[in-house]
Amino acid sequence: MPISKIEVSEYQCIKCGYKWINRVNGKDGITPIRCVKCKRTNWNEGSIAPREIALRRHISYLKSLYGFQLGWQHPCEGEFQWPGAQLIEKFLNLYPRPTVAELKRVLYGSGLLNGITSQNQFRRRGWIPDPNKSGWLKYDYEKYKKLLKQEAQIHQELLQQIIDSRGET
Repeated sequence: MPISKIEVSEYQCIKCGYKWINRVNGKDGITPIRCVKCKRTNWNEGSIAPREIALRRHISYLKSLYGFQLGWQHPCEGEFQWPGAQLIEKFLNLYPRPTVAELKRVLYGSGLLNGITSQNQFRRRGWIPDPNKSGWLKYDYEKYKKLLKQEAQIHQELLQQIIDSRGET
């Protein structure tokens, strides 16, 4: 009787620790969508740290921030939409997930307006860094609009660079 060695793939759920093999008609099956025991779809992904969740939320917020501030509108629904919104969706849905360093690079990479966020977007609207006084702001709405457009463009370029470096098109 001949002896043959059989190699099979063993899967382990990161969430519940359950191990199983996925065999179909004596052969390896496709990679499972869900854990066999706990039925989670993200069985092979690590958990997301609170800092990463916050960074991802801030990046997804860029769509509405730039859309509202710069007045880009969606033609059908009258919703404000930044032209780089599709890049953000593509970036946040990359597999494997973008690292915290990549998230920070996209979010803080421009530095033109010193971090406009959801909390200060209206309070700091029209205020730009004063070139004569370090750390001070001055009101110049036209210059603010130009800097905001430049910042939006920089974010688009950073998103595209990271997506391209991952081999996604």
